[in-house]
Amino acid sequence: MSETNEAKSQYVINDLDVRIQRKNDTIGFQTTSQLQLRIDHVNALNEGYKPAIEGLDAKIVSIGQSINQIKDEIVDLVTAAVGVTTTNSCASLNVGVCTSWGGGVSTCLTGYAVEYYDTVNAHIWPLSSTSNNPFSPKSYSRLTNASNQYTAGIGTFIVHVQNDSGYSAGARVSLGSSSTCVATQTEIDRKDGEISSLRTELADYISKVNDIRTDRVANQLEEWGNYRAMTEEQNEKTRLENVKAVYTDPKYSNLFLK
Repeated sequence: MSETNEAKSQYVINDLDVRIQRKNDTIGFQTTSQLQLRIDHVNALNEGYKPAIEGLDAKIVSIGQSINQIKDEIVDLVTAAVGVTTTNSCASLNVGVCTSWGGGVSTCLTGYAVEYYDTVNAHIWPLSSTSNNPFSPKSYSRLTNASNQYTAGIGTFIVHVQNDSGYSAGARVSLGSSSTCVATQTEIDRKDGEISSLRTELADYISKVNDIRTDRVANQLEEWGNYRAMTEEQNEKTRLENVKAVYTDPKYSNLFLK
């Protein structure tokens, strides 16, 4: 004997009840959500990364400031050696560029080159639970010179840019051969050596903190995925409940074939 239409409808309702219950289990409706348990675990891990990341970042900020402070000192040395007039200046006119020069650091001088600050850039992925794309829109926070800092700990990863052309500290020029000029150049060379050493030190700390950040971002992406999954499960539960309502509301079910 064939199954009645009412029995067929009841079979659908029973299946809907099972699927709705599965959604409840996933999102934690009147029960403990397995997704939420994982989110809580990942949140605890992300908090655990903070002391290491923020401590290493503070050292990175300090080194970056030191590099750019030395760059400021080099620019000051060049400016003093060039002087404000041509008298006793360590600079020389680049006749291929200018026909005259009245003093001070200028593009008219031999060896003129812009001195750029190093920057430390924090690349920030939003990883928002409400976004369809955890990587967009990306933003940045930069340590650009000796007086600027970015907040320790922020950023998905950080990058050191040597001589970032977006941030000028001043300029250098070639200095003359008098004893005073040579002494100034020797001091500049010494400071350049300090910068080189600090950059090597900085690279080590950035490498280590980015290793930790890579581990953290894996957890942040899992967290984003779990939040998205909970949202999708809630939306699907609502859809299933709407389907069940059609089967159980006489306004609609009375129209079903008997």
